Amino acid sequence: MVTGSYKMRLLLLIASLALITSGCVGAQATHSPLPTIGPCRDCVSPSPLSSCSCVATATPSSSSVDGFYLRIWQSQAILPQYTFGTLPGATISGGQFIDGMIAIPMIYPGPIYSGLSSQTISSAGIATIIAFAQDQGMLDGRTDFTQVPMPGSVTAHISLVVDGTSYELSGPLPGATHESIVVTGSTGAFEGFLTRLQTISTWLASDLGPSVPYNPARVAFELAPPSDAPAPMLPTSVAWPLSGTFADFGVATGSDRCAVLSGVDLATLLPVVENANQLTLFTDSSGVSMSLSARPLVPGEPNIC
Repeated sequence: MVTGSYKMRLLLLIASLALITSGCVGAQATHSPLPTIGPCRDCVSPSPLSSCSCVATATPSSSSVDGFYLRIWQSQAILPQYTFGTLPGATISGGQFIDGMIAIPMIYPGPIYSGLSSQTISSAGIATIIAFAQDQGMLDGRTDFTQVPMPGSVTAHISLVVDGTSYELSGPLPGATHESIVVTGSTGAFEGFLTRLQTISTWLASDLGPSVPYNPARVAFELAPPSDAPAPMLPTSVAWPLSGTFADFGVATGSDRCAVLSGVDLATLLPVVENANQLTLFTDSSGVSMSLSARPLVPGEPNIC
């Protein structure tokens, strides 16, 4: 026999349980999903329970990926002839990643010309770069992240094209800023973005194809007065394969001359250069001998002469 008092307590208990249950269901139904960044491989989680909640950037569209361009390089206030051999650290153009690192043989005399390598990069890899740039605030309008530059200091540059919009970013090399908390769009964020770009070969290794030699459409050549060969080595002499004399070659940069060649001129000179070394002297039709340096230009890189 259930008494009235017991029956009332039982009804109150059932009602309380119903309220608790409906409250939990309601909270679950209104909970917003965690935002993601592309494949969500680059998120730095603020807690173990929110693997990608630190980023609220949508996956870049296919149009962003198709027209994407990237180049990173450095500049310094010194004479151009001293920076001739400095290559862009990384370039992405037309779905190709061109690594600026060259394996130079530890021999003397070494080769005059060392080629670059390239790899295909997947759409997912490009989307990851764009999403990380958005997350770091690199596409929000600020372009100059430099602080007070020291005389002779190196400035890092990043050229980007996303959705037809060009971004020319500049700032310090990684490690120049010591921020305990990196704020989006700050100098520290620029350094973090640049650090990722400098390590694309490991950061996006799964998105890169096999490495193959890069065949440049343009190569820069620099002629300089020859220096004395160290004894007992003797220089070799090679006839200049192009028409005209050195006085007509490219533009003067002090006592040197520099030109960017393509097409027939490049196809004529480059094989000769590839078979030469640092002690090779090139002699023109007037009898003048000069030393030669060469380096490839990547897509989108301006004339360095």
